[in-house]
Amino acid sequence: MQAWSFLAGESGTNGDIVGREDCLYLNIWAPQNPSLSQLPVMLWIHGGGNNQGSSRFYQGQKLAADQQIIFVSVNYRLGHLGNFSHRSIRNGASNPEDASGNYGLLDIIAALRWIQTNIAVFGGDPGNVTVFGESAGGRNVFGLMASPLAKGLFHRAISQSGSSRSETLASAENFYDDRQPGWPFSANELLAELLIKENIATDRAEAMDDLNSMSDPSIAALLYAQPAESLIAASLVNAQNPDKIHIPQLLRDGHVLPEQPFAELFADPTPYNAVPLIVGSNRDEERAFMASDPRFVRTYLGTIPSIRNNKDYQRYANYYNWRWHGLGGSEMARLMQGGSEKNQVYSYRFDWDESPSNWIVDLPELVGAGHGIEISFVFDDYIGAMRLPFFYGEESLEGRKALSSVIMDYWGQFAHNGSPGKSRDGQEWLPWSPNGSNTMILDSPAGGGWRMEAFNPSIEEMIQQIEADTQFDNQRQRCQLFVESFFISYQSADFWDVERYNNLAGGGCSQYSPYLFMDSY
Repeated sequence: MQAWSFLAGESGTNGDIVGREDCLYLNIWAPQNPSLSQLPVMLWIHGGGNNQGSSRFYQGQKLAADQQIIFVSVNYRLGHLGNFSHRSIRNGASNPEDASGNYGLLDIIAALRWIQTNIAVFGGDPGNVTVFGESAGGRNVFGLMASPLAKGLFHRAISQSGSSRSETLASAENFYDDRQPGWPFSANELLAELLIKENIATDRAEAMDDLNSMSDPSIAALLYAQPAESLIAASLVNAQNPDKIHIPQLLRDGHVLPEQPFAELFADPTPYNAVPLIVGSNRDEERAFMASDPRFVRTYLGTIPSIRNNKDYQRYANYYNWRWHGLGGSEMARLMQGGSEKNQVYSYRFDWDESPSNWIVDLPELVGAGHGIEISFVFDDYIGAMRLPFFYGEESLEGRKALSSVIMDYWGQFAHNGSPGKSRDGQEWLPWSPNGSNTMILDSPAGGGWRMEAFNPSIEEMIQQIEADTQFDNQRQRCQLFVESFFISYQSADFWDVERYNNLAGGGCSQYSPYLFMDSY
């Protein structure tokens, strides 16, 4: 169940709440003529910010047949139904799982357990399971690698445009203006909206007083009495953009997920599920979001986008993409590689940007190799998947097919062997290393093809660039970019440095609380 969007896989319009709580289903594709008695299994975890999405978009028949794997896609609980931590629930829970708040991740773990018990009936090998997902799905892949409850349930992992961000219970539960602030869409903020909706409180201030005086059983009873639609509707009340609700997720509860930040956890292969990993992102990730951001783009007639300032658009896109590649890719590769052969890491960057350009809109400039575009190539599906058929003209068909075939081969070989190996034309994908050619660039022949290059975006170099940049109109803009990149970033907050922030070049940022910029994210 979720607020309607095109990602919901349901018919509806803005403001509708669609889907069902009864959602824990798997979709399974198997080859008609399997090459082995037991085939590798690939479990796909859809994206959508853990707030939206559906597995029904993704058709696995081509990947299953072409790569001789069993393809499984999974639905899991979303929004506050899948990610909700509050003392009233924790203190009344009968077991650690119910107390954890990580219900969506527990759903995926339940799917992996189901696969262990049942997938052999479909011709799958329970001893060779690859988890892979995009965006929030890639974030959940990191969650599975971190979770002790998922140990032994999968054997390889692929994170496409993922995130290594996890949250403390305080950030998931507290009011956003508490001494130790929570997120704007925290559990207490949701509860305040429910009290107003139920006419128990007249405004947020009164709701805060009520919650501070209510007992845990009373709060829990209020929550359990709500239909699911009410919880979703309450979460949307203060949302300027329902597509960008950053609910607290991957909660460090100490049971489903360890209490350490992921950057600390992944630095040592002992305490997490260290398996071979493919990790990467798209060259122009953030442009897919910038294209609808009024700070950067205006629209004519309500639909035709026009970039306000091309130079600023490119400049900020470079920073945002640097953040995505660094925090969600190269930093994770650096931490996880650690010299352990069982934990080989393979890095990629997806560069395809041959979408149509005309007098109405220049898609290569506006979106480029944006977020989610690679999914169609993984599935060789340009009509379903992310449903972006207008991105794909006839003139790019031959190049798309060639690139899709290579990506499917690399993903399939990784599922079979734990290494992406070589493409059919002999291009070997080498493991990541801090120096030399360490990243597979995935592009069509017209864009240079698939090839290994040196690509290792450094967080320190990004910070130095923010400090040295002379194109900010004022120091506040510099501070906001630093906060967006390292504190409220979707990718990770594990590299936030408050001392560096307070002393940031140009006069420092101590006069701007980092929480000041939450409304802009």
